[in-house]
Amino acid sequence: MASPAPAPPPAALSHPTYDYVIVGAGSAGCALAARLTESGKYRVLLLEAGEDDRWIWISIPTGVAKIVVGDRALWRYTTQASAGLNGRSLFWPRGKLLGGTASINGMFWVHGDPLEYNRWRDELGNPGWGYDEVAPYFRRMEAYAKGDPAVRGREGPLTITEHSPRDPLTDTFLKACAQAGIEETPDYNSGAYLGGGLMQFSTRKGLRWAVREGYLRPAMRRANLAVVTRAQATRILIEGEEGNTQTRTQTGTQTRQRATGVEYRVGGRSFTVGAAREVVICAGTIQTPPLLEASGIGNRAILQQHGIAPRKHLPGVGENLRDHLHARLMVEVQGLKTLNDILRSPWAKTQMALRWLIRRDGLMSVPGATAHAYVRTEKHRTQPDIKLQLHHLTSPDERNPKKLVLDERPGFSLGVVHQQPASRGSIHLSSPDPLAPPVITPNYLSAEEDVQAFVRGLRLARRVTQQPAFKPYYVKELRPGPGVESETELVQYIRSSIFSSYHPVGTARMGCDDMAVVDARLRVHGIDGLRIADASVLPTIPASNTNAAAILAGEKAADFMLEEARKSA
Repeated sequence: MASPAPAPPPAALSHPTYDYVIVGAGSAGCALAARLTESGKYRVLLLEAGEDDRWIWISIPTGVAKIVVGDRALWRYTTQASAGLNGRSLFWPRGKLLGGTASINGMFWVHGDPLEYNRWRDELGNPGWGYDEVAPYFRRMEAYAKGDPAVRGREGPLTITEHSPRDPLTDTFLKACAQAGIEETPDYNSGAYLGGGLMQFSTRKGLRWAVREGYLRPAMRRANLAVVTRAQATRILIEGEEGNTQTRTQTGTQTRQRATGVEYRVGGRSFTVGAAREVVICAGTIQTPPLLEASGIGNRAILQQHGIAPRKHLPGVGENLRDHLHARLMVEVQGLKTLNDILRSPWAKTQMALRWLIRRDGLMSVPGATAHAYVRTEKHRTQPDIKLQLHHLTSPDERNPKKLVLDERPGFSLGVVHQQPASRGSIHLSSPDPLAPPVITPNYLSAEEDVQAFVRGLRLARRVTQQPAFKPYYVKELRPGPGVESETELVQYIRSSIFSSYHPVGTARMGCDDMAVVDARLRVHGIDGLRIADASVLPTIPASNTNAAAILAGEKAADFMLEEARKSA
């Protein structure tokens, strides 16, 4: 297959200055670029460090397994070792192409827990982010044929589908959940969050249908959008040094600073472009903090360590990192086909591929997971603290970053994800070079409550697999194994085997306290003309997969910016 077309040279840009310059064509950046260019009034430049990669495995849902073990289409990050993981470091893949991580992720479509959005508004000081206020944005994003049209969108840019057809393993899991007291809910994205259900995906006709396909491709046909790929932002241009830029007010002289453009690099050459209205950083939870710090925005002490002149002291930059960890209970079965045996059989693989080619459904139309359940493991909790996720495979070397390893016998896994981890970490520059890999310090399982949540979750997963629905198929528990019963043994299994769900958020969180980086309208505190719209602004994980919430940040930013542009006209 031909390699992707090279990016247009920066010299070909039609303007030295655009109304808006967006850094990063990921989930939020694609949505933002599409919305800002709809009216045709504004010139928008979108800078993306990756390529416009048309690799076939990006489009096929089961291709996720191939993508994450290779080097193409990925930034391959590694965390610092965490004491809570027995000194292990974890692999973090992020998308290196148009669409960002939405073009390589598991495509799970989850709005999030309504109560968590209400917490953002009512407890964390972010007006406009309660569930009643964000639900219309989710409807605007999606085109979902099922569900109540009063709460689910029908005409949005993202086609959403439900796993089909219902296979025996998926049905058995949902029946077992019901037998364990976890009732099935027909649509977890309707606001009724608790319970088990079929997973929903951002797919269309059996293919990935993410922000690249739904938002960016139509927008790229507009004359007022320019897209430059292989363009790595190195610095946000800001008028003056800290305290040196002043504007006149009625009450006297007030220090103000303003973002005026972006410095970026293509093929070893540096370029600059101006932003007449705003610069918006959509570089993601990992890359947004280093870009801010390289631009002089962050904790003054950290900046000075790298010889960077401070422009704005914001100590919250790079802090508040949160991520979902993922533990698995694995079971060997009989009488059920799983990916363990399908992928070992040329005939079974051919059958799966033929079904996908003809009907565009079945296991090749999903990333290996088909159903999940949100559960409160303790009666006093108002929100689900654990998600169980059904995977049609088992592995003795889970999340091997270089190859897919499966057990020889049929089996399934129940993923256990603690929805609101208390452990927090950080991401900061590793050197004055903003393109050097940052230092990712997740501090996984540093909070004891996180450890206890996973113990409860594994015990719940074990209880589900021991329900009558599984009895005809159950052979044995592979991992952690029937001999692992005590809390001490379970904790050791968790610390030695748990891995990331790849849901990092929060490193430029919104709020109004001293550690907040942006306000509720996503404006960087103290810097005019600079906004952040990506998962880094989320103050917590919205008790879900994070793709929909990241797109929400782009959609909300677009409305804020267009409203302010109308008022200033």
